[in-house]
This record gives sequence, C-alpha cells and structure tokens, in this order.
Amino acid sequence: MTSWTRELDEATVLATKSGYWHTVLFYLLCSLAAIPTSFLVFSQVFTTATPEHWCAAPPELQVLDLPPEELRALLVPGGAENGTFERCAAYELDSRALYAALSDYVDERSEVYRDSGALRLVRTRQLVIVSDPAGREEQIRRVKEVILSIRSDPKPCAYGWVFQTEHYRRTLVTDFSLVCAEGWWPRMTNTLFWVGSIFGNLFFGWMSDRYGRRLTILLMIYLEVPLAIAASFPSSYWTYTALRVAGGLFFPALYQLPFILALELMPPDKRTYTGIVVGMLFASGMCLLAVLAFLLRDWFWLSLATSLPFLSLYSYYWLIPESPRWLVGRGRIAEAERVLLDLARRNGVLLPRGFLLDLHKKVKEEEDAAFVEETTLPIINGHVIGMLKIDKEDTQLVDRRMSTMLSFKPDKDININKTNRQSDAEEINKTPNLERIIALEVAEIVNRKTRQKSNKEDHISIESSDKEVLEVKEEDDEESQLNTEQQQKATQTDAYAKSPVNSLRRKSMQFVSKMFHKESMEASPENKKMDDQNSIGDCQASPLDVFRYPNIRKKFFILTFDWVVLGVVYNTLCYNTPNLGVDDFVAFFIGGAVELPSYFIAWKLMDRFGRRWVLCIFMSVGGVACLSCVLVPESNPWLMVSLVMLGRLCAAASFSVFYVMIGELLPTVLRAQAMGAASFIAGLGLLACPYIVYLAVYSKLLPLVIMGVLCILGGGASLFLPETLNQPLPQTLSDGEMFGRHFKLLSCVGGER
Repeated sequence: MTSWTRELDEATVLATKSGYWHTVLFYLLCSLAAIPTSFLVFSQVFTTATPEHWCAAPPELQVLDLPPEELRALLVPGGAENGTFERCAAYELDSRALYAALSDYVDERSEVYRDSGALRLVRTRQLVIVSDPAGREEQIRRVKEVILSIRSDPKPCAYGWVFQTEHYRRTLVTDFSLVCAEGWWPRMTNTLFWVGSIFGNLFFGWMSDRYGRRLTILLMIYLEVPLAIAASFPSSYWTYTALRVAGGLFFPALYQLPFILALELMPPDKRTYTGIVVGMLFASGMCLLAVLAFLLRDWFWLSLATSLPFLSLYSYYWLIPESPRWLVGRGRIAEAERVLLDLARRNGVLLPRGFLLDLHKKVKEEEDAAFVEETTLPIINGHVIGMLKIDKEDTQLVDRRMSTMLSFKPDKDININKTNRQSDAEEINKTPNLERIIALEVAEIVNRKTRQKSNKEDHISIESSDKEVLEVKEEDDEESQLNTEQQQKATQTDAYAKSPVNSLRRKSMQFVSKMFHKESMEASPENKKMDDQNSIGDCQASPLDVFRYPNIRKKFFILTFDWVVLGVVYNTLCYNTPNLGVDDFVAFFIGGAVELPSYFIAWKLMDRFGRRWVLCIFMSVGGVACLSCVLVPESNPWLMVSLVMLGRLCAAASFSVFYVMIGELLPTVLRAQAMGAASFIAGLGLLACPYIVYLAVYSKLLPLVIMGVLCILGGGASLFLPETLNQPLPQTLSDGEMFGRHFKLLSCVGGER
C-alpha cells in the first residue's frame, strides 16, 4: 500500500494544468497569511511608540506660556552638559519664592463661597502674561533669572510630562503617560502578546491536524478580526493589554496555517513560490504599515485602519477548500477527490469521478513492477527460490514498498503490550538476518502475482542443495489469516468508537463539520468503502510521534533551534528600529522594502542550489553584518543602518527558505502539529525580544552583537538537515522517517539520496 504522495502530486498537477482559479486561491491564502499578521504583530511599534518627552513645568509657570524649548532648558537637567535632557526628573521650584520674586506679575484675588452654610474667603495668586511686547520680553528675562536662582536639586516629575508631537500626535504612551516609572508597560504588553501566541499556536496546530485546515483558519478569522477592532477602544491600558494577549493567540498560527494549506494545494513545481510570495506580501504589509503610520500619526486611527478592512476576510468561508492531503491523511479519500474535482472544475478542467483511485492503482502497480524488477529472483513453477543479496544502503528503498509498516521501530511504542513484545523478540531471534526477511517479502509479492495470472493454487515445495527452501502458504490459508486480522481490528475499532469519550468526540467533530463545511460530510456507502480500502495505515498522528522516531526527532530539534534563532533575530531587528538614530517611519519602511528583493533572491538561489546551503549562507552573512556594526563609529548612523538592513535582508531571506524547508521536511499527518510545537518553543525565545531591544539603553551595539552570534550558530545548525529540493512531499510517518536518513553533511544538490 502506498503513502499517496505521488498520487496527490499527480492529482494536483492534473487539477491545475490550466485555468487561473488555483492562482487566485493561492494569492488569497498567501495574502491572508501575510498582510493581516504583519499589521497584527508590528502595529505596536507605532501605537505604543514613546516620543521625546520631559517633565512638565509647575502649574504656576504653565500659565505664562513660555516657549517649551526655553522652559525645558531651565527646568530639566542635561542639555548643555551632554546634549541630551533628562526624561524623568526636573529641578524643584519653591512656589513661595517664585511668587515673591515675581510679585510685579502676580494677580491676587479674593473669592467668597458658601461651604456647609458658612461663608469662606479664599485668596488666590496667579502669574499673568504682560501684553506689551517690550514688557513681555522683560517678563521672560525676569522669569529666567528667578528660576535659575531658586531651583534646587532634581526630583522625579511631579506634574506630568510634555511630549514632542513632531513625529507622533498621539500614542498610547502619551494618552496613558506610560513613561519613567510606568515605562515597563509597553514592553510587558509586547511580551504578553508573544505569550498568547505560544499557547494559541499549540492549540490551533493541534486543531488543524485534528479538525482540518479550513475549519481552523475560518475560526481564527472570525475571532481575530473583532478582537483587533476592539483594541481600538480600550478604556484603560489594562484593557488594551488583555485584548493584545487575546489577539496574540492567533499569531503565528494565522501566518502558518494558510501557508500550509497553500503548500498542500499547490503542485510540486509551485511549492517554492509559497514561501516566497508569503514573505514578499509580509514585507509589503510592513511597508504599508509604515506609510499608514506616517500619514495618520495617531494610534487610534492607525488601529482602525489596520483592523476594519479585514472584515472582508469573512468571505473566505465561500472561497477556501479543505486540504486534500489532510483529508487523505485522515482516511477520507472520497472527500479529497471531491475537493480536487471542484478545483479542477473551477479551472475549466474536466476530471472523471474516481480518477484519484485510478491514480492510486496506477502508482501501486508501477511500484510493484519496479520493485520486482529490481529484486528479480529465479522462478521455478511459479515460485521464487534462492536468497536475495541487498546492500544496506538499498534497504530503505525496499522498506518504502514492502507495506506501510516501517522497517525500523520507534524508540517507544505505547500500543504494544508485553506479550507482543516478547513474541516479536522471539521471532527476531529466530530470523537469521535481514536478507532473509527481504527475500521472504519479495517471494510473497512475486508468488501473489503469479497466482493472479494463472488462477491456480500451487502446493509444490522446491528444494535446493545450496540454498534454503522457501515454503509458500496456500491462498486460502492466507486469506483466512487476513480475514481474522481484519475482524480483530474491526472489533477493536468498534469497541473504541463505542466508548463514551470517543462517542462524544465523534459527535463534536460531526457538529463542527456541519457548521464550517460547505457540503455535508456524511459519506455515502461507496465513498466509505473507498476510504476504508485505500486509506493509509498511519493516517493519525499525535505530537508525541515527533519524539518516537529518531530521524524525525533529530530534524525537529534542528528546525526548532533555527526557528528560535530566526524568530528572535528578525523580530528584534524590527523592534530595534527606533534605536538606530534615524526617523522611525523611514527606517521601518526601508526595513520592509529591503525584504522584497530578499525573497526573490532566496527563491532563485534555493531553486538552483537547494535549501540547506542557501539557508546556512544567508544566516551566516546576516550574522557577520550585525557583528560588523561594532566597527562603525556613532557619528555615522547611516552606515550602521545599512549593515542592520543587510542583516534584516538576510534574516528575511532565511525565513522564506526556512518556511519552505520545514513544510517539506515534516510529514502531512504531523505537519501542523509539529510546526505548532516548534513555534511554541520559538515563542519562548520571542519573549526575550523586548528586553534584548531594551539593552540599547546601555549600548546600541549590544542587541546587534547578540543577533550576530545567534545567526552564525543557526546557520551552522542548518547543515545538519537533509536537502528537500525536487523531493516528494512526505505524507506519512514512514515517509518522514525514511526521508534524509542517509545524507552527507557537506553534500550539495544532486549528491544526496
């Protein structure tokens, strides 16, 4: 039984050989994965931006309407000494001494008011502005002299802050005064956003593999858009933080799952475009965000502009299909064929019903014929005799065909009891060697084909003096044994399905399917028969399967490490934009713009030289660029910006290669769950991003040095992954385990198996 990898590849090629609907669908999914998520994750760069600020003047001086720059020079330490002003402290003034020194400009008034039936006399003093121009100049001169003479040691700001409005008219920081003692709030909100994304990604990754790609994507859209709009109307910063955490539950799952669905819907020669197009649209979203922030300069209007338009995403209910690969992975062959037929129909391609099963039979026959041809043995009277000599390097080719059973054993198998383990051990001890097992399997395949052609039963046993005799069982006994095994399996399945827990689970899945699926998922008897006869054996998988199989486990750990590195480096470079010493909007726009050519370059290089070496080189060059900032003098900020942008270009290109590579390395039955688990671990690393950026308070170079070291380490780790260029997309756990078991560390494209 095959793993449906070739069949699904050929089916997608047939369904997309003409027409344009699959292209429209591809860009719809890529834009969903890129633009809303770029707004969601990076809008906080502008909505919680901290403009230049200093302590506000006492109320006594505020009424004089003095020039803000002159007043700051008088009341705020710094300026002439080091060129920068203190943000959280100001000189203290004695109000009595101030009024006494400026008595010529004091307006004293007495007011009588009634308090609890008693009359009270209140005297007020207030400085007044001189209207005469000459007198006004004299007043300003006198005020300056008095302030310089009576000011005392600096104290924390007591009357609020003054915020510069040159770049930002209003941000959440200015509205809620989140500076100085409250300055930790924006960083904490950003950290909590990533905490939400950690748990949300695990949940939605599991849900995607359990209930389907389409349902999970629609659920995220229906929940995320209202939350993003609600974040524009917070009653307090606590409310805003809670809404951001809730929004973080959907990122990066909202980025990954449309990407996975697009990857699984596209034919093999178009899969490389998926990561490239998603990356380019993500960078375009960042550029658009910078333009909107520059034009609006107000967090409220920016928040609405980056959330309200996405109400149009609700139309995806009628547009996106379920993944055929996921359906096949769940044993729902008929539904997978229906999706492919609908895709072909929209493209103007007419495919006959049952074409997927025909492809399956064709591929199975080709594999059987190729396998028998490669392992030809002497045949006498329709039976195979002799032993088969096969090199160890070729055993993986034999293993992939002999059945869906793996030739290797997982490190841990919780489904086998002690009795079965003991019997298996006895069987293995009795078996002379691997060649004998392979010979027996080959003999069984050839003998079955011979019996089908002759329609006769042979009961002859051939003996040879130099070779061991192979005994062939009668067909009736074989069928009887198979029937017995199927009955036992059916009995176990029925008992499992009738349990209260699984009955509730099955009913919940049916209810959810009826809500989100455009067509009824009630399978007809013919479709159910097709599904039962042709579904693959290991269609169901759990996240723990990542750790049960050594080759999958090794690839998972390396991919996870690279994801942590790329996530921390990329996001830190984006959030570190205000620390580069240039205009925030310009720097952020340039950062998004330099990413656009990076994806095109990565696309061309990975198509020519493969994934692993391109990923290694991009990450290493980006790390060297960040470390080179140490050699740049502070008087030349644009040279540092250029090096940082080179590092960001390499980080973006690395991410595009990485997303294609991780999608091609993980099997379909485990892809979303494994990516969710890896993203969970990467999210833990992202918690450090706000604090790495904050290290720029001590040195602007410190975050860049950390980024450089991480990039170089991640680039070296990527060489321990196998090449995926022009390789079939693994469908089952056996495919995922066999893929890349024998590759050389320094091999290039064409040199790997």
